[in-house]
Amino acid sequence: MIITMSPAKLQDFESPIPSVEATTPLYAKEARELYKSMEGIDAGEIASLMNINPQLAHNVYQYIHAYPLGKTPQRQAALAYNGIAYQGLDAKTFSEKEWEFAQKHLVHISGLYGVLRPLDLIKPYRLEMQIPLANNKGKDLYAFWRETISKYLAKQMKADDNVWINLASKEYAKAVDRKLLPKGHKVITPIFKQHTDKGYKQIVVYAKKARGMMTRFIIQNQLTDIEHLKGFDTEGYTFAPQLSDDKEWIFVR
Repeated sequence: MIITMSPAKLQDFESPIPSVEATTPLYAKEARELYKSMEGIDAGEIASLMNINPQLAHNVYQYIHAYPLGKTPQRQAALAYNGIAYQGLDAKTFSEKEWEFAQKHLVHISGLYGVLRPLDLIKPYRLEMQIPLANNKGKDLYAFWRETISKYLAKQMKADDNVWINLASKEYAKAVDRKLLPKGHKVITPIFKQHTDKGYKQIVVYAKKARGMMTRFIIQNQLTDIEHLKGFDTEGYTFAPQLSDDKEWIFVR
């Protein structure tokens, strides 16, 4: 099975990490092209374009202009991303075999890099997929990346079992054109809910962490049979067949 995750806004290029190999992003040329197209945009325009505060916009401005420089810090994607989902993934503790499995089966969808494998080196950046950045392929990043991402995912699915476990957010899952996926493909989107006084509800912070934990569960157990995904039980989650259908599998706690 092929698993997709969203990137994280929070990134860490400073804390100690294990010594693991590194690979080059498959679409590094396209990433450079995107950032180069933004070199003429000032911090104020960045703030407006990305709907972020001036300090974050200043940081992004620096990322853009430092990107081509050789001394810019780099780190493997799965170790650089530091959001809630990646705390659940906890890639720092992967064994060699788990890294090998992750590199073959896990795809990080990125607004800057298109697709990333866990060991692909990235530089500090902030470029969310929904940002309306006009480019030579259209009005936004979906136009720039959709075909590239979709064809890559289709290729990976064909080489595997034609199953896509979608653990990316809606914003990033939209970057995949399902018409370009192989015939007979299967997409499962796990949904994570908490028991409340008003029934089972999806709470964003918990759902984000659960996406990372499920990805870790798949990697650690080297899952190849989709049915075994129903055994996910990290931090008290259980599969709820009565709430699920053939496209959305609901896990509750």
